[in-house]
Amino acid sequence: MHLGEARRCLGMLSEDKQLLLSGFLGRLPDRVAARLAKAVEVDRLIGGNALPHEEILRALRPQLRTVPDKARTQTPQRFFCHPFEDLLVSPDRSAKQKGRIARSTIEPVWNWLAIDLMATRHRQITEALREAILHDRESEKDERSAELWSECSAALKKELTTEKQRAFAAKKLGGIAAVEDAAEMALLLGAGREIAQLQSQLPKPILALNEDDSRFLRETFDQLSETLPDVACYVPLIVLGRHERPWEVLHLVGILGRKMTDTVIANTDLGITGELLFSDLDEYARKIQAARPADFDPEALVTNLAAFSELSSGIVKELGIRRDGKWGQRLAKDRGMVSEALETLLERAPKEILAALPIAKMGAFGKGPKPLDLSRQADPDRVAKAMRYADLIVHSKPFSVAAAFSARLKETVDELSEVLRTYAEDLLKELRAGPSETRPHMEEHWTLLLSLCALILGEQETDLLRRRAKVPVAAVG
Repeated sequence: MHLGEARRCLGMLSEDKQLLLSGFLGRLPDRVAARLAKAVEVDRLIGGNALPHEEILRALRPQLRTVPDKARTQTPQRFFCHPFEDLLVSPDRSAKQKGRIARSTIEPVWNWLAIDLMATRHRQITEALREAILHDRESEKDERSAELWSECSAALKKELTTEKQRAFAAKKLGGIAAVEDAAEMALLLGAGREIAQLQSQLPKPILALNEDDSRFLRETFDQLSETLPDVACYVPLIVLGRHERPWEVLHLVGILGRKMTDTVIANTDLGITGELLFSDLDEYARKIQAARPADFDPEALVTNLAAFSELSSGIVKELGIRRDGKWGQRLAKDRGMVSEALETLLERAPKEILAALPIAKMGAFGKGPKPLDLSRQADPDRVAKAMRYADLIVHSKPFSVAAAFSARLKETVDELSEVLRTYAEDLLKELRAGPSETRPHMEEHWTLLLSLCALILGEQETDLLRRRAKVPVAAVG
């Protein structure tokens, strides 16, 4: 494909049509999306030019993130990514982080290489690599991949040397963060053979590292420290990208650096691993703190809370963080943010939950039951808010100790339990009083009460309330 043809293919669809295509393909089930992507990748691999390959794959990318690598079709671009694949991240970012490369940077860098920096060699190598893939020639795949890594690394380094070059590259790639990604790609591509050898010894995902794994990784780290010192600190980062329990990589960092304290590790090149983990911790804390009392999403909040608790507990377990160290102070700050955010929500919970119940006037909390007003239906907005707070109360409990809000949670549960039991007795009396014009409203409020009790009081106590409601008034008179 000539340069002009490449440019036309890259701009095959207008922006409006790309949006329509993305909207349509984005609704496909993951299984169907994976099959379509494989067909498109095969068509591109054999030289088909009737389809807008890049546009279709770009639209499918969100669904494809859950598809295992082994289920994807091998392509030259995927081989290009191998040396830095364990550093790839999907979420948006406000700034570049060393050790993380945005997936969104891959295509601009690939196209820059293919069209502007090394068009002829890029075409020659990728066509040879396609042939090797199609005919399943493993040794040739390795040779052509190594050529691609080496020459792409050299081309990128040459174009990213001066500040003037980087400013120009920022316009081509979409910003300075993408330029820094490209520079990190160039570094790792230059060590492609060594990284491929390292990756070949590591499963994906890594469930745990044994002594043999740790010995191999330390030997690799020591060797790279001699031959490619700028790449050596990426050994734990590659493991980090593959490990099911990322905080356990901190133990490996201590082995590699022969320093097991956080205060020492934080000031070495290997400290980048801890910095990335703490940046994740900061992000979870920020998302939790951003939850608004009026309309927070309990599922998202608890998901972030679970991730924060698991990561913070894991970090402490692996390193025994010192309180006076840089990481210790950072951990304390994050835990303080999370604790304050949860305690603020839990303090509001009784008021927001009771607001959904048909009490005539809300007096000071805890001053005894008020007359029930059953003349109206339950307010849908208040009910939705009450259920959000109840969901938060019950589902945040497993993380209350790690996130330091267990005392506030217990107080909230105790307060609500007392009031819900009192309210249940009052509503039971109304239900047993016999038919009335407010009966439909009573039953609606009773259903709401049972939902709240199931969360706050538990199913056993709630089931007892259900049975009591079925007992005729004469039987309890």
